[in-house]
Amino acid sequence: MFWRPWATPEPLPPFQVALVRLTTVDEQTVAGFKAAMLAAGYREGERIRYLDQGPAGSIDRLDAIIQTHLRARPNLFLVSSTPATQAVQRMSRESGIPIVFAPVNDPLEAGIVDNLKHPGGQITGVRLPTGDDLRLHWLRKIVPGARRVWVPYTPEDRSAHATLARIRDAAPGLGVNLLEQPVSGEREVKAALAAMQADVDAIFLPRDSSIESHIELFVEFALQRRLPLSAPSLIQVEAGALFSYGFVHGEVGQQAAHLAEQIIKGVSPGDLPVQMAENVLSINLATARRIGIDIPDTILLQAERIVRE
Repeated sequence: MFWRPWATPEPLPPFQVALVRLTTVDEQTVAGFKAAMLAAGYREGERIRYLDQGPAGSIDRLDAIIQTHLRARPNLFLVSSTPATQAVQRMSRESGIPIVFAPVNDPLEAGIVDNLKHPGGQITGVRLPTGDDLRLHWLRKIVPGARRVWVPYTPEDRSAHATLARIRDAAPGLGVNLLEQPVSGEREVKAALAAMQADVDAIFLPRDSSIESHIELFVEFALQRRLPLSAPSLIQVEAGALFSYGFVHGEVGQQAAHLAEQIIKGVSPGDLPVQMAENVLSINLATARRIGIDIPDTILLQAERIVRE
């Protein structure tokens, strides 16, 4: 066969992105990532392909999902949550496959990177800004009578422990008594809610994917008991939590896409600084009405997102 100058080159195979997430909480993160990649010209099925085994649902199912992806030899891992990122990093280290996490609460404290400006190796991503202590401040502003605050958390999740460390420091100065309770799985969450003391003034959910995945249970209970429920992100406020001071999942996904684009173009992930998401104040006015809380205009004017229905 002779060379023809007019022959078109064979198209490159799609860039394969393996999706790993612990719970359904991060579906909007993935959606934000896909939308940003499409806007950059990476049409699914043509220039990019997503390998998706669905949310793990529990930490002990992560390894099997990651192993399935490794057999497919993806070009990149997009990973949501601290436990999932730790698992992917541990299992893919020998492969050298780039990893973008979106988000991790504190990648330094979790041992995922040791330098935010130059993470090194095969990993970079989007971290969450500090702010759980400020969220506790907002709770006291929105509900001045909130003194006894119940905090459920997953013992194995280092993000949850990072939240606890910050709010423990802030609580004494705010006159708040934290009622911390470790729970693992839906059964323990339901049991803990059923056994909650009558004198609890508010519920405060940490940055904890497993806890966040049970948001419907917490919202239903909080509405029944007319308790203010503070959650880590906008998605839980849209589900019925009273307020959050935290991140927006879709925007985190978009930030991750910008990192992925650079990796596709040949930049080493270890040379890409870890980005930081933004905190926004989000308030659900419909929930406030249902539980009998009147939020002053001075606070509403500071909210970036307000859910009215």
